[in-house]
Amino acid sequence: MSLPSYCPKCASPLTTVHDGGRDRPACSAEDCRFVHFGDFSIGCAGVVTREVDGELQALLVQRAQDPFAGAWQIPGGYAEHDELVSTAVEREVHEESGIVATVSDVVAFRHALAGNMGGPSTNIYMIFRLDYQSGDTQADGVEIAKAGFFTMAQMSDMKGVQGLSRWGIEQTLNSQRGTGLSVDRTDNRSEVPGWQLFGLTS
Repeated sequence: MSLPSYCPKCASPLTTVHDGGRDRPACSAEDCRFVHFGDFSIGCAGVVTREVDGELQALLVQRAQDPFAGAWQIPGGYAEHDELVSTAVEREVHEESGIVATVSDVVAFRHALAGNMGGPSTNIYMIFRLDYQSGDTQADGVEIAKAGFFTMAQMSDMKGVQGLSRWGIEQTLNSQRGTGLSVDRTDNRSEVPGWQLFGLTS
């Protein structure tokens, strides 16, 4: 990915400064102090399970668009810059599958450097366990072609189930609800607008 040439705050040309032990692009205007630390994004995905006839099933959606059109994965997407990540994953699950579910805890995350996964930015991808609340699966027909709940045995017979999604489902099924990182509702800092603390519960 090409580096920016101009400051996004004041439009002055960027120069190079030695900051934090390495050379970084920084604004040339003395009163601006902008330093470019790179491009980052936060992805989130949800493992939603429910029991049907005594069997545990997990929610999958099939991508309708490239990249990876036809692949099956757990529903998810990017958190907006002004959106709490727990809100983002609940929104993405509903948008992609029609299912209403609420965050329980974080079961895993992946960190990928820019370019290593084909994306333009360094990415943190958080996998949440969500509790099914209501709704029947319904794909949007644009971004998502199909949606449904499947057992692990059924997934083994399906073509194109993404490895990371299967791993996230396994992490969820092999751990107890609430044993991952959960929203800390006992700390008053969690009441600050735009804040959300995640921690382990005893």
